[in-house]
Amino acid sequence: MGASLQEALHQILAAEGVRTVALIDIASGMVVRFAGEPQPGLAVAAASLADEARAARILLGPRPVDELEEIATVTDSALHLSKVLLDKPGEGFLLFVDLDRARANIALASLRVGQFASAVLA
Repeated sequence: MGASLQEALHQILAAEGVRTVALIDIASGMVVRFAGEPQPGLAVAAASLADEARAARILLGPRPVDELEEIATVTDSALHLSKVLLDKPGEGFLLFVDLDRARANIALASLRVGQFASAVLA
């Protein structure tokens, strides 16, 4: 994960309303790399989102019918999308995207994040 990761993050950052994009390790809750506006609470949010992804996997059980794909949080001013990128079963990353709610469309943002998700792990 090097220059191609940074390029993939910048492609997502180019979407309308995207302020910050980050790759988060689910196992540790740490930010691997980010692009865009610095977010003072990003490290804490990353840890919390990783906890949420791990908890959702526990709730889905050992042999889930469906895999967790995405976590969305909506506030008055922001949309936060966290796309689950699995490297191996039980491990993986979250692709976190912070969007300005006034400028972004959550459905289009989710589609765009999904389109570039495979490039992030390449």
